[in-house]
Amino acid sequence: MKRCQWKAADFLNFRFLSLLFELVLMAAMAYVFTFYLDGDIGVVIIAFLILAPVLSVQALLLTRKIRVAVQAPTYVPKGKHFAVRLQLTSEGKLPVPFVRCGVEGTANLTADDPRPVQSAMLASQPIEVEFGMTAAYAGRGRIRVPELCISDYLGMLTCYSEGTPEDIAIGVIPDIPSLTGAAVLLHTVSDAVLTQDEEEEESSAAYSSVSMPGYIHRNYVPGDNLRRINWKLSAKRHQLMVRMDEAASTVRPSILLDLQSEDTPEALKKRELLMEGALGLLMLLVRQGVPCSLRFADGGTMKHLFPESEDAVRQAALELAAADFVSGSQRIDTAAVQEKAGAFVLYTARPDAALVEAIHGLQDKGDLYMVVPEGTVGVLVQEAQGIWTLSEDFTMTAVQK
Repeated sequence: MKRCQWKAADFLNFRFLSLLFELVLMAAMAYVFTFYLDGDIGVVIIAFLILAPVLSVQALLLTRKIRVAVQAPTYVPKGKHFAVRLQLTSEGKLPVPFVRCGVEGTANLTADDPRPVQSAMLASQPIEVEFGMTAAYAGRGRIRVPELCISDYLGMLTCYSEGTPEDIAIGVIPDIPSLTGAAVLLHTVSDAVLTQDEEEEESSAAYSSVSMPGYIHRNYVPGDNLRRINWKLSAKRHQLMVRMDEAASTVRPSILLDLQSEDTPEALKKRELLMEGALGLLMLLVRQGVPCSLRFADGGTMKHLFPESEDAVRQAALELAAADFVSGSQRIDTAAVQEKAGAFVLYTARPDAALVEAIHGLQDKGDLYMVVPEGTVGVLVQEAQGIWTLSEDFTMTAVQK
């Protein structure tokens, strides 16, 4: 602590000595002009050197506080350019000599020009400064105004305004891609749900007077039970349709996201890949008539979504864009073991021993499958019935069964 205090004191001493040196040089210049070169010019220089510092000090004393209002969009699609506007308003009655301001963004927001902007301003007329930024990676980002620096007309005195605003959160919306090679995982998850539903039917007499088979249908996936094909409906639609009984609506495969807050482009890219890959699988399942649940961390708690339509999946993308993925002591939502899931699909970039401990018990409630970014190095998760890698072009490849 003492070391830091000495550094601050040395900086202040340097600033004082440099200011004193500048004043001595200006006084020497005024003396030379007045008595040796041109007396009239010398008088003008002396008047300027006396008047300018007085006005500068007075302006700085009366404009210590400048209010700043930040305008930025709440959500931005990934890859889009957007503007952050700062509106500066002075509380003083004199013009502000020079005010310097800028904005900083988190790693998923890229500034067009990181340099600050400097401008003079009148007390009665607020000014607006615009900064261009690009949403580079999906997920929640933050915009902050690091400082507002006010300097005098001569640039000798500077102070920092006390009106710096709070950080602004901006949600970068992930894309919902089309997956390649996901048919096997899609069939596996659908088959696990149907298998569990059939077991429940056999054990609980699902076809009772209050159960109406054939209530929901979805497209046929190779490997589905042929007994569930609704041939009459398939003939009308000219494609095979699989019957989803009412009892099956209680079975929801669960997509679990093991995501964390990241601050480097490499980590953000992997997180974005998993986020968008999960949304792509979720969209495929919804289009096949398989209702799912989505679980992820947000603000130290676990959020649980039930998207059952394409619009609901797009709304889930907005939820992911606004989430901070702070999980606290839990990496995944262990409450998923209470669901009739049939299958769990876990997206993670950190397949380590801690994750193995976190997923303990899931495999007893349904089949467990994992999706990791291509090139991920980690422990072999024996509890998983299957592991897929996800490449940057959203191609899924099975690596363990």
